[in-house]
Amino acid sequence: MKRIYFKRLFFAFLFATILPICLCVAAISYGSFHMSRERYQDKVGAMAAASSGNVRELLEEYEKILNSLSAEPALAAYLAENDREGLGELVRPLQTGRDNRLRIRVIDPDDRYIYPDGRDAKLYDPAVFGGWGILYEMTAYPDRIAVTPSVTRAENGRKICLNMGRAVQGRDGGIAGYVVLDVYRNTLLNAVKQLEDEKSSVTLADRNDCIILDTTGRFTEGATGAPGRAEKNSVAAFRENAYGLRIYAYYNIEEFNENSRLMIFISLLVLGCMAPLAFLLAAVFANRMYRPIDTLVSSMNLVTRGNLDTKIEIRAHDSDEMRLVSSVFNWMIARIQTLIENAREESERKKNAELKALQAQISPHFLYNMLNEINALARMGRTGEVSGFVIHLGKLLRRSITFKDDFVKLSDDLVFVEDYIRLQQIRYDQLFDVDIRVEEEIKDCLIPNLIIQPLVENAIIHGFTAGKEGYMLSLRGYRREGDVCIEIYDNGIGVDKEYLKYINNVEKGVGLYGGLGVENVQKRLLLIYGMRYGIKMESEKGRYTKVVILLPYRREQVDKT
Repeated sequence: MKRIYFKRLFFAFLFATILPICLCVAAISYGSFHMSRERYQDKVGAMAAASSGNVRELLEEYEKILNSLSAEPALAAYLAENDREGLGELVRPLQTGRDNRLRIRVIDPDDRYIYPDGRDAKLYDPAVFGGWGILYEMTAYPDRIAVTPSVTRAENGRKICLNMGRAVQGRDGGIAGYVVLDVYRNTLLNAVKQLEDEKSSVTLADRNDCIILDTTGRFTEGATGAPGRAEKNSVAAFRENAYGLRIYAYYNIEEFNENSRLMIFISLLVLGCMAPLAFLLAAVFANRMYRPIDTLVSSMNLVTRGNLDTKIEIRAHDSDEMRLVSSVFNWMIARIQTLIENAREESERKKNAELKALQAQISPHFLYNMLNEINALARMGRTGEVSGFVIHLGKLLRRSITFKDDFVKLSDDLVFVEDYIRLQQIRYDQLFDVDIRVEEEIKDCLIPNLIIQPLVENAIIHGFTAGKEGYMLSLRGYRREGDVCIEIYDNGIGVDKEYLKYINNVEKGVGLYGGLGVENVQKRLLLIYGMRYGIKMESEKGRYTKVVILLPYRREQVDKT
């Protein structure tokens, strides 16, 4: 147990040296990682916003083409007549300069006619694509621009990844045809790669996450994927434009993660190299401080075991602190010895005075009750019984004068109780029966004088009422292990629960009920024997009351101090 103080000092010094280093390393590592990752996150967010803006500007340009061409009044007539020359005059000015970026098509769904090349009719066949894709969107929403993914190749071999289109309304208000822009993959690729570097990549998808364009190599264009999920060593951000297209931007931070791991490794290596030095310094300082504490703790342990003669020897080579601690400890022990002796003497005086006061209360209280009984007999006209009552009372008083000891044998106290019961039977005209059974082996044990009679008196006076019959007073005495139990039972009117609680905890009471009998006995027993012994009362209103006196079995005089 003594070494625990050394361990505490050792770990205190150890933490004082290592903990600040660990906190600094952790704070620097966390701060660097957090700030760097935020910078990467801001960078990829800006890249996604810029790419989304580029795509939006490109599609806005194409939207103007679709709006101007579909609003041309002559377009519906040329479609109705399959006039290729007329369609060419409308389309060629808009197509000029954009051959490498897109292809403008005009479609007649009734005749399956496509300008400028009918070889692509299968790509826009209403029988095949009328229920979905660009034709479905234009038919369902003829007043707005339709944008849908597409993974096909045009007649010139270029890969198409996006279709934009708008319906052409005829003179009757119906749909006369469609204008469709086939946007080539390289057109969108150039728009998003303007802001890319070797560590960044972009994925373009629609609202359903159907991949339109991918530069990461993780997704198949034209298929549905999960572009919102970044890879292990990358950060991601996305933006959505007014055309329902989502730009997912990614930035590879594998190099940053490797640098972070390297920094952590170097920090742990430095910490590992410093740990042995910290252990050594902690052990040295802890040992220097532990020696005087060990001396003090050893001396205090001797004191806690009751050795108040313990002194700490003051040696010539002791430090000033150790000399001061030793002097104060020795003075403290001497002072404790003086205080303990004074407290013991004061406690003995107080306890003896309280016991004498409690014992002094019994005789006047008993005599007062007996005089009341004589008065009651006289008032009831039972003057013939007064003489016998006074004779028995005289015997009791002579006996109380004869037995001056604080402790008497149980057998002698029972004789006094039996005489008192005879007096009460005279007073109450044999109102109750008595049954006394006490084991022979406990009759010679010593008990405090006058502890049974007040309880018997309480049972008779407060438990039995005139006008009823069948009352029983029972007194039992027996030995239980190393203790003596005396039970006083009556089948009278019982007592209140509040009074039961008070008597069973009378050491905490302040004289709430003002009684002398039961409370006096309880307090005397607690003063003499301590909290383990005393009175326990049980009762049920209207049925019974039982008082159990628990005493130690002793045959020699008890030292009340």
